[in-house]
Amino acid sequence: MNTSLKNQPIFYRFLLLALLLGSGLLTACFGPKNLVTKQRDMPSYDFMGDTLSGWALVRQDSLWGYVSEEGKRAILPRFIWATDFTDGMALAKDKRGYRYINSQGKLLRRVKASRAYSFAEGLAPVQIKDKWGYIDRKGKIVIKPQFDWAMPFQENRAAVSIGQRKGYINLAGKLVIPAIFEETQAFKNGVAVVRKDFRFGIIDTLGNFVLPNHFDDIKPWEAGFYRLGVFDPTIGRVNKFGLTDANGKLLLDTQYSAIDLHAQHYIRVGKQGRYGLYDRKGKEVIPMEYTHLDAIPESRFLSAQKNGLWTFLDMQGQPLLPFDNQLLISRSEERIWIARDSLSILMDDQFREISRFSKYNRVYPFSNGYAAVSMKDTSVYEGNLYGYIDREGNEVVAPQFDGGVGYVNAYGISVVGKKSYGIIRDHLFDIKTGLLVNEEEYTNLKRFGPFFFTNYGDFLSQKTGFEIQDFPYLSIQPLSDRPDLAVVRQERQERKVGLIDTALTELLPIEFEDIKNSYNGRMQVKKNGKWGFADEKFRIRIPILYEGAYFFRLPMLTEVTQHKKKGVIDRYGREIIPMQYTSISFDPTCDRIYAKKGDGIDIYNKAGRLLHTTDFEYLGFYGRKPYVVFRQNGKTGFMDYDFNILLKPTYDRVGSFYNELAFVVLNGKGGYINERLELVLPVEFEQFDNFAIGLAKVTKYGREYYINTQGQEVTPTEEELEKRDAEIERRKSGWIDFSS
Repeated sequence: MNTSLKNQPIFYRFLLLALLLGSGLLTACFGPKNLVTKQRDMPSYDFMGDTLSGWALVRQDSLWGYVSEEGKRAILPRFIWATDFTDGMALAKDKRGYRYINSQGKLLRRVKASRAYSFAEGLAPVQIKDKWGYIDRKGKIVIKPQFDWAMPFQENRAAVSIGQRKGYINLAGKLVIPAIFEETQAFKNGVAVVRKDFRFGIIDTLGNFVLPNHFDDIKPWEAGFYRLGVFDPTIGRVNKFGLTDANGKLLLDTQYSAIDLHAQHYIRVGKQGRYGLYDRKGKEVIPMEYTHLDAIPESRFLSAQKNGLWTFLDMQGQPLLPFDNQLLISRSEERIWIARDSLSILMDDQFREISRFSKYNRVYPFSNGYAAVSMKDTSVYEGNLYGYIDREGNEVVAPQFDGGVGYVNAYGISVVGKKSYGIIRDHLFDIKTGLLVNEEEYTNLKRFGPFFFTNYGDFLSQKTGFEIQDFPYLSIQPLSDRPDLAVVRQERQERKVGLIDTALTELLPIEFEDIKNSYNGRMQVKKNGKWGFADEKFRIRIPILYEGAYFFRLPMLTEVTQHKKKGVIDRYGREIIPMQYTSISFDPTCDRIYAKKGDGIDIYNKAGRLLHTTDFEYLGFYGRKPYVVFRQNGKTGFMDYDFNILLKPTYDRVGSFYNELAFVVLNGKGGYINERLELVLPVEFEQFDNFAIGLAKVTKYGREYYINTQGQEVTPTEEELEKRDAEIERRKSGWIDFSS
């Protein structure tokens, strides 16, 4: 029987069309849904981002949408979470899941994805059921879901996970670099940083190591460089450094204790107390033979010491002055101070002598044409008197002040100290007239923008030195990381604060309870008892809805608290780890995050993938090791990076490894295991401690003595005991013990 729609009565054809319209299937079957509406006036949004692909991300209350560049069209705020446009597409999430929006403002047909990432190079990674694949801009699956995790493409390569290991695919979905790495980073300049066998290296787009995985740390360093690091287990930190260029070419091997960039073109290195200079291609410019080598600020000169004598070098290593008992004091405003033979010598920036002084015991950098100088105050046992000289070495203010001198502002006003009843108080001094501005006394005058201020609410004009009438703020507090910004308050009772810059532009209104320093482009702000984050342009990028929030200790992630539960969000406010845990721990040198709940600890990677669920009461840090200590049912054991049990929970406690041995405790007595987790010294000691320089102090049958790593009783020398005590003190001061 022919049952085609063509042969059915017209009534049934209209009925079927009505059902399709009512079900919403036409959006999926016949094309994207247009979300764009016209608006006459630009409404006030809680957040408005930068315009990308013709659209700016906006937020009203807690919902996200978009507004066109000209402000006449909008995609109304209806999404729980949304991204900026990238690669011509935006990713948004509503109550039913993730959606993609194209640059015409059309909502693509729904992809039944439990997680998704933004588009890059024409494709977007999506998780369908429990596997990841990629879709194109029409929502069509072009790389079938087959991976355990997948990241966006960059330079025709995308990192994917197969099991616990990661590799890279190309745009055709072919696994071109095997999944053999513990950690991967996106490709840049044709290379990527990877971690294999717990050591970092750099690979090319075919997976070949252009820099072998011999390093404990590889991080981007300055423009166009990667800094390499090697970990020293004896001191518990990375302390040897090297350098590659942007293409992974080794410039400097990991043998240096210090690497710095000078004048944007030169690399200073240090090793065993000697310093030298290289160019950006790793070619030696100044041999590593100086005990001191440092750039002179705002110049292309270096101060250098060799064989106890000092000189000044140009960037090619040529001396500008003979070696002598001389020392650079400061360099500013084309003037250089040098100390030599109990003299203070003033030079221009070509090291031509201007004047020399014997009566000053201290000289200071120039500011706006003047430098403070001091000489001994003969009227008291201790103390100095301070005055000023000009750029030609003329004494324009004889030493007469008791302290506080230094910076002279552009109007010739400086802060000076005068003693009153034995206490030095601050005054403002006009260097052009040689007189105090007035007789007013202040405590701890500081500068910010166009005014002086104190913590007691005094605000004075830097131009005149007089009090600013009707100053708009009750107090200001410059940020420690951004001295050009300050937290300000207006009312003593309300305790509300805002943020201003040195031009007194209000960057954040005075409506917050707290504003903290900015880290990795995000600034914590508190309002109505809740925390959120402002971005680099001081817009509230992450809504203020968290009971607690840490600073962005990692560039992309931070811990937050909501409804008394903790989770992790990224710098755009996207939930990476759900808010269902009692505590969150970031493994600082490993791609893992540990989330603790009432019945155990869940292990995530830093992309938010749940790797392993446990019932552990405690979990240490993997760090640079292929194993970790854990506690289960009151006993401690070890497991490897893939969560295989290496040593079942056996001991009450386990210490950290020193000299390749760690103590273990069982029923109040201690023994030692090696790094293969074998018990090599039996559990028989009543008292015990960690090994240090190959020795441990133990007590057995009430007798205290020392053993070596073979368990043999030894009698250390006094020198060995001093070295051991010093090593133990060093660990206490510089190493956090994460043992159980």
